[in-house]
Amino acid sequence: MNPNFGRTASDYMGYRRPFPPELFERLRRFAVGLPGQWVLDVGAGTQLFGNVLAGQGCRVVASDVSHLLLAASLNGVAGRVAARVESLPFPDDRFDAVAAAQCWHWFNRSHAPLEIRRVLRPGGALVVAYHMYVPTPSSVAEAVERLILRHRPAWRHANSAGINGQVLRDVQSNGFTGIESFSFDVVESFTHDQWRGFIRTTSAVGASLPPAQLLQFDEAHAALLRDWPEPLKIPHRIFAAIAHKPLSPL
Repeated sequence: MNPNFGRTASDYMGYRRPFPPELFERLRRFAVGLPGQWVLDVGAGTQLFGNVLAGQGCRVVASDVSHLLLAASLNGVAGRVAARVESLPFPDDRFDAVAAAQCWHWFNRSHAPLEIRRVLRPGGALVVAYHMYVPTPSSVAEAVERLILRHRPAWRHANSAGINGQVLRDVQSNGFTGIESFSFDVVESFTHDQWRGFIRTTSAVGASLPPAQLLQFDEAHAALLRDWPEPLKIPHRIFAAIAHKPLSPL
């Protein structure tokens, strides 16, 4: 599956939920998101993560492979660059922090950690963050995932626990130090239309289905939701991993 998230840009802006304030409060305890820091937001999409850091006084540069997602974002970051994280157009030791929000699983794990480490200043921090709904048993999210799998049987992100343990192995294997992680749960409320819009932003739906099949899916999704009263209360899990570039060369 080769999802094209540029096709979801409008829904992304309208229906993706922001990361909760508690995440950024916790990250500041790790000295990430402080005023004046230069931060590179890789896989930035519409900059839901980077715009918050910019609002905290960080100087944020957003990078993504999709021009459409970058263009759809609100004005807040210091710059936008269309680039792959595996080949970043920045000099060595450029940034105080690099953020990868909701995207680590799409990167080449052999190249992305090394390229991120290259552009970080010594002692600089990498933050990997996720904000994932959790399809608990007998929930509306579980029912919708069954519908998605009927349309995309090869979808590999179903039944997520919202925690990416692979990132811890990736940073450990590529010379990062001071590795820590945390998670916590929140509940998000959605109307039927909001939840349908959100699901259209996922890799298996709006980013992958051809237009006619996407319309069929959306109609089936609307029919399914008639059995679930509004507002939909959807559990979400926030996960973050923090790692640092060593102060001296390995």
